[in-house]
Amino acid sequence: MRNVWMVAGVGLMFAASVWSSDPQTGHPIPAVWKEQHLSFFYMGRTSRYTCDGLRDKVRAMLLDLGARRDLRITALGCEDTAARVNIVFSAPALPDASTKPPHPGDLGAVDARFETFTITSDAFRNMGIADCELVEEFAHQILPKFVTRDLKQDITCVPFQQSGGRFLVRGKILKTLSPR
Repeated sequence: MRNVWMVAGVGLMFAASVWSSDPQTGHPIPAVWKEQHLSFFYMGRTSRYTCDGLRDKVRAMLLDLGARRDLRITALGCEDTAARVNIVFSAPALPDASTKPPHPGDLGAVDARFETFTITSDAFRNMGIADCELVEEFAHQILPKFVTRDLKQDITCVPFQQSGGRFLVRGKILKTLSPR
């Protein structure tokens, strides 16, 4: 029985080290919610989406990367080759004393940590090779709105060929420790 408790103690120490964020101090990083407004432009040559489909794919990626659940997304012009998606979302950011909150509650203090993320072809997340151009534009236009470290991208999309591309975006992204 003593060995079981010893193993459990080691497991808890390991879990505590995984949950801590700042490698120098072992404590979570203070962060704030920062509201972002942007227009995302998508021009699909290989894959076209309905407005609902495009909205859902973008929403899933935003939530997976740590955006707060109260985000708003409106997709327009999806019947054409080019679509515009208006997005308002809040994501964890490092505090900046010179920034004023656009709404009460924004810039409220939260604990956060950098977590590893990957965007790649994944059936569980409903992402396939045909989403290559969407991921490429997402990484170019939206991902810079998040606080990231060690970002690496390997994206090769072949227009008009659903099986001719590949995408891998990975790195560390600032996420809150509390529920969003």
